[in-house]
Amino acid sequence: MMRAPTREAAILFVKKFALLVIGVAITHFGVALSMIPDIGIGAYDAFGLTVSHVSGVDVSIIYAAMSGFFLLGQIVIERKRFRLTELFQLVFVFGSGFFTAIFTEHVFNGVSVENYAAKIFVLAAAIMCKAVGLITVIESYLIRVPMEGFCVCIAERTPFTMGQVRMAFDVIFVVFIAVITPLADLPWTVREGTAIAFLIHGPMLDILQKPARRLFGKMGVYPPYMAGSARLAYVRASKEPTSDSQLSIHNNPPF
Repeated sequence: MMRAPTREAAILFVKKFALLVIGVAITHFGVALSMIPDIGIGAYDAFGLTVSHVSGVDVSIIYAAMSGFFLLGQIVIERKRFRLTELFQLVFVFGSGFFTAIFTEHVFNGVSVENYAAKIFVLAAAIMCKAVGLITVIESYLIRVPMEGFCVCIAERTPFTMGQVRMAFDVIFVVFIAVITPLADLPWTVREGTAIAFLIHGPMLDILQKPARRLFGKMGVYPPYMAGSARLAYVRASKEPTSDSQLSIHNNPPF
């Protein structure tokens, strides 16, 4: 017989869900903002657009297929550890257009930037917004995002950080585009904005991870494997001495 969720568990779920929605909104605020400068798109988006040009398949279907591939990769890597709730990533994929449409049609409609330096600044701000949104979704521990979630799975099993893995995929995407575009006589989908996104996005995920985890930990939202010691690590560590193992978790939380 299944036991009804406790009040504490229900409150925790509400907190995670709220962080998820906030994270999705911030992410797609950044997506909409990145369209204003018109100086190139990120490597992931450029890759999908190039594949669309080559195959003739609508780009939205290509992006959905890419997300499905990375979600499948999570399942293959984690196997029995894969949580069924992660399948709700499909909702994130197909529902993300809702937030993007709101920001593009009602917030940034008619907004343009003519000065080139201002375009660079706006794009950098957009990329940082996307990173803040994505790390909020990831650290909510309700669901992951297909691409970044796949990077998390790899990072947990290798010496590399999530940001480093993400940057490696960007390199792969750009190499593919650089090879296919001239061979197929396609329009270039990478520009200076792609390089800016490459330099900012991955490192920002690494930079934001620990602060986000500490902030959310104070709200009671923390990685499942830290459930036994998270309260000590995030609440009591600043007030009273802890053991060496607790200090290790507090200063360098494993991920």
